[in-house]
Amino acid sequence: MEQEDSGFFTKQTIGIIGLGLIGGSYAKGLRQLGVQHIVAVDVDEHTLAQAKADGVIDEGYTKGTKALQQADLLIFCMAADAMMAFIQENVIYFKKDVLLTDVAGIKGNTATQIRDMLPDGMDFVPGHPMAGREGRGYGMSQAEIFHHANYIIVPMKTNTAAHIQRVREMATALGCSHVVTVTPQEHDQFIAYTSSLPHVLATALVNSDSMNPLTKFFVAGSFRDGTRVADINAPLWTQLFLANKENLLYEIRRFSDSLRAFSIMLEQEDTKEITQYLQQAAMRRKELVHETNLR
Repeated sequence: MEQEDSGFFTKQTIGIIGLGLIGGSYAKGLRQLGVQHIVAVDVDEHTLAQAKADGVIDEGYTKGTKALQQADLLIFCMAADAMMAFIQENVIYFKKDVLLTDVAGIKGNTATQIRDMLPDGMDFVPGHPMAGREGRGYGMSQAEIFHHANYIIVPMKTNTAAHIQRVREMATALGCSHVVTVTPQEHDQFIAYTSSLPHVLATALVNSDSMNPLTKFFVAGSFRDGTRVADINAPLWTQLFLANKENLLYEIRRFSDSLRAFSIMLEQEDTKEITQYLQQAAMRRKELVHETNLR
């Protein structure tokens, strides 16, 4: 395989399992990078046909086949339980030295279970691109979804340095600004706060009894921004919430405490405390945006 200036190998075969929003975005991004051969597996024949017509995949299959033997790298863009079932059923087709990675939003002990399914020579490096957009499915996918995004790698002790580096190089080549490595426990704790909690809050906002037919006439940027992720893949996010239940419950309680503290300030008309509270939030937000945009 030939290594490009970005450090990422493009003269390889990449398999994408699950061609929805993220899987489709991988396919489009990798094709833009010049990856010469992309194989996809998805249960939806129409999605596969569209991706092939778009020129972002070369082969499409509705189930695992011997075609997977071509893949030097397999990217799993599906829920963790579905990924484990697919690997268990199709590992016999995998190339003997294939590198596997994923995008699962909750890690738990998934990596250990997958490692135990793989014969010597195969390696699974857990990953999680912090990328997304409103909507779902292949039709909403785009290569630019990775531009300036963060990418999390959750390596295991058994991973080789070379394989971790390959996933890092792919993330950077796709346009991710930061690649961070953490433990599975750290990953799931952070995700409960930065991803799961905002989805809970967005759905709570639109499910509030305050929502009525006239609401749409009073919506501006703050409400649109705050409820964007309420357009949610309900079955998927139900699984994610339950898989990370304890961490999410902790963050919900913590947020409730913060909201309660603000309520007390408001009831007491404590101008000084309210102002300090808001100023602290503004400062933290500015620091967050500044640090996030640094390369």
